[in-house]
Amino acid sequence: MVCYLSAKLKPRSITNKFAVMIPFRILLTISALLFALISFTQDINPKLDSKTWLDNEPRIINDYRVTKVFGSTDYDRRAYNFMPLTAVAYMNLNQLKEKTKATAAKEKWGQEKRDKKLAELDSVACGGAIEVYISRYQEENANLKWFFVILRGEEDKDKLWERELGYQAPQVPYERGWWNYKVVYLPIEVELPFYIYLNDKHSRNLSDFKFRIEQYTNNQN
Repeated sequence: MVCYLSAKLKPRSITNKFAVMIPFRILLTISALLFALISFTQDINPKLDSKTWLDNEPRIINDYRVTKVFGSTDYDRRAYNFMPLTAVAYMNLNQLKEKTKATAAKEKWGQEKRDKKLAELDSVACGGAIEVYISRYQEENANLKWFFVILRGEEDKDKLWERELGYQAPQVPYERGWWNYKVVYLPIEVELPFYIYLNDKHSRNLSDFKFRIEQYTNNQN
């Protein structure tokens, strides 16, 4: 929107206006740079934070087909490009080990630390891992202490596993608000397909977000 200054405004008013706008633009620039830097250091999958995820929309992430079955739509759909995000992905154990090796190389871990971490994954993450990414307008709401995950099998009946994500303060806000990311290890083996429920303790819903994880083949649409 283009704003026109009234002829009644004094030059001092114009100066004050730009004095406010310049720091605000600097703040946005700094926030964007910090977001890019932290995202890079954490190796966040760009498919998790690229755009709002619609209900029944499938995405191919880590060579798996991830479909958001349903999720909260409490925000104005006209603000689609700026709506908060809720996304998950799945990595199998081999993919998780490769990710760990890449991190070790980038951060220049010693051989002992690298081997110890890879060995630990066989027990603490024998089923792979879930990547969880969220963004919220309010800082407090983006703390992972409010969220927990539940896994259910193909029949979507029996609960296979549950875990609270625990306290983790959100990162500096960007255009979609305060954000958070965590890799959640699965200490149990899982069979495809399965469902991931991501629930918010603030909500009164029985379930807040539901995703289906299944093997991806090239002949799937």
